[in-house]
Amino acid sequence: MSKTILLIEDNSNMADNIASILELAHYQVLLAANGKMGAAMAQQHHPDLILCDIAMPELDGYGVLHILSSDPDTAEIPFVFLTGKADVKDVRTGMNMGADDYITKPFDEVDLLKVIDVRLKKKARSGNDSGGGSTFFNKTKELREFQKLSENRPTRTFRKKDFLFMEGQSPNDLFYINRGSVKTYKINYDGKELITRMCHAGEYLGYTSLLEEKPYAENAEALEETEVSVIPKEDFLSLIYSSKDVSRTFLKLLSLSLDENEKRLLDLAYQSVRQRVAGTLLQIASKNVDSSPVITMARRDIANLIGTAIESLNRTLIDFRDEGLIQMTDSGLKILDRHRLENLLH
Repeated sequence: MSKTILLIEDNSNMADNIASILELAHYQVLLAANGKMGAAMAQQHHPDLILCDIAMPELDGYGVLHILSSDPDTAEIPFVFLTGKADVKDVRTGMNMGADDYITKPFDEVDLLKVIDVRLKKKARSGNDSGGGSTFFNKTKELREFQKLSENRPTRTFRKKDFLFMEGQSPNDLFYINRGSVKTYKINYDGKELITRMCHAGEYLGYTSLLEEKPYAENAEALEETEVSVIPKEDFLSLIYSSKDVSRTFLKLLSLSLDENEKRLLDLAYQSVRQRVAGTLLQIASKNVDSSPVITMARRDIANLIGTAIESLNRTLIDFRDEGLIQMTDSGLKILDRHRLENLLH
């Protein structure tokens, strides 16, 4: 029985070329012209492998991976990024998020087929391990158990500017964001705020302090009305110690957090304000998986996330507007030319 591959690619010429190669190799091909369509098709058809472009309108490759890796029914599908040569340094982010491999465009047909073959064979081996049932089934079961960690839990609603926790408090709970968004930040001796992380629906919060058994090292504040599920510390640690897959997931989250902080420090040291603003706008937009193309985050929060004065941010945003890169409206900021913003980073 032939394998089914979902190809998510917004460039029609590139998509047709890849699809013809795959069909000649006797794969069945599903085509999606953007990230939103691709995520929906993956959840509906459960293909054997997904090839996904990174830079796309509507929803980029990172957003697609985030949605599918959070869904137990699609989390185990091999996920391969398609990326331009200039984007290779961004692949590390995708790999840390759980991508299995990447292919650099333009690519050799043989290389494309080799990567697909290797990933499908690896998936087949993991699904046929001995031990009283397939590893795939066991992992799916573990992922469902992981998902249940946040299900049927007491929920709390925080208004905008309410604190979920404050620096120095002892951690007693793990928080799962059902809706809304939260910023974590530190205050320096001069009273300046530096945002360390932006958290959105579908993300966990507070696990670092629970795992380290140390007081919170930062503040967590709701950016809008936010609903969270509250998981007691004992339940979280019990699952961590009893499930290798769950512990591995949170270790990966910790690793990703460290990588993101390392990258931010390097950006602060070596990137210009224009580059930092461009990168941050792209990052915020990629988190808007609820279809909103408008960045509604307060400018002061954007400035604190970048590590610059709000006056410098405003000057840069005006330059971007005049250059046709963004549109500034009463409701927020809208990216008009994603490709040119990405080019500012290189």
